[in-house]
Amino acid sequence: MQSSKQKKDYIILGGGISGLTAARALKDAGHESIVLESSLSAGGLTRSIKADDFCFDYTGHFLHLARFKSPQDIPYAGLNNADWGSYERRSSCFVDGHLNPAPIQYNLKQLPPKKFTACVESYNKRAPFPPNAEISFRDYLLAGFGSYLSDLFLIPQNEKTLGITLDRISGKSVKRFFPPPDEALIRAGIERESKTSAEYNSTFWYPLRGGIGALVAGLERGVPNVQELQGAVAVDIEKNIIRTQSGESWKWDVLLSSIPLPALCRITNDQELATLANNLSHSATIVFNLGVCTPLPSELKGIHWIYVPDRKIPFYRVGFYSNINQGMCPPDCYSLYVEVGVNGADLDTINIIEDIQPKVFNALNDLGWVQPKDVVCFVVHIIRCAYVHHTFERERLIEKIFKRLESLNIYPVGRYGLWDYISMEDSIISAMEAVKKLL
Repeated sequence: MQSSKQKKDYIILGGGISGLTAARALKDAGHESIVLESSLSAGGLTRSIKADDFCFDYTGHFLHLARFKSPQDIPYAGLNNADWGSYERRSSCFVDGHLNPAPIQYNLKQLPPKKFTACVESYNKRAPFPPNAEISFRDYLLAGFGSYLSDLFLIPQNEKTLGITLDRISGKSVKRFFPPPDEALIRAGIERESKTSAEYNSTFWYPLRGGIGALVAGLERGVPNVQELQGAVAVDIEKNIIRTQSGESWKWDVLLSSIPLPALCRITNDQELATLANNLSHSATIVFNLGVCTPLPSELKGIHWIYVPDRKIPFYRVGFYSNINQGMCPPDCYSLYVEVGVNGADLDTINIIEDIQPKVFNALNDLGWVQPKDVVCFVVHIIRCAYVHHTFERERLIEKIFKRLESLNIYPVGRYGLWDYISMEDSIISAMEAVKKLL
């Protein structure tokens, strides 16, 4: 326990939602802290930007709540429910040239007849693995949903998203966010019309005005010391000094980090941490935010996002801000985000402007979802660290990393600090729990 007379230097790396929450929790407990943020403003990937008359998030970020009842119940954020809308997810899967209700595994009846029959036959012939078997994500899908649906949608959709073969992902690790098939729901989707499952993201909250950055604004209001353009480039674990991109140095007694775990390990002068981090991997997402000055095509009205498993199409998901909040764009226009997934290790070898961008626009045009001549505004965001790869060795690696970091008074928080797949809500909670443990 820390004595109330002791004064420690608390430094927080990263001014995203978990970093800001950590600062607020420390302040609430009577401790000062400094948040070192690499960008021009706090918020991390939960920022919103204005571009002409359009408002975009970094990509489609929606507030899914499981432990807090509503936005105004989120600690430190100071939100008012009157400023937020609650939405029941309306998502689709683009399969065989048709938009089918998602989740596809619980809406099989909506597929074209031949594909429906093949999915059902394959599902009935599936061969489940023993409950505790150490299998890949690919085998987990095949065993749970059958080969036809897996090959048609589940495997290509997840490989496009993660930028990696599912043979390298642990089936055991993904169960938390991709649960096994619900037999009753699958049978219901086979025998009658569409059935909605109670997944964690079946409902969500979103601001009625502006973008998801409203959450960041609420958290930041109570944080007095956010140092922008001060991303950490070196962490001296012997002298407890951080050097930042501006060349400044900061002394710390306790360090909380929300930056990607491998990046943190590599900027320490610790060979053990760097070696462990080199075996962690992740995807990257290239996001095209588009403002389109024409009415939305009728077949897309009301859809929040579309999953696109076809490997010939460069993107894995398309979402429509304006179908959730029309205030994100001018009247008679629509706005959307288009996500392209790649392996994080390959990102810097890709020519986004000359290669990816033309393919994205051509595909949108061919699908009839966007005519390039109607695009009046677009912003490209590169999310260098998008989805953590839950490989077979991940748990062993991060256990060693966390143990070593704790011995140095360094405590990771948030989705990327903890190197996990968790929601915004869980990122906030992780920061609160880390501070509580420290104090």
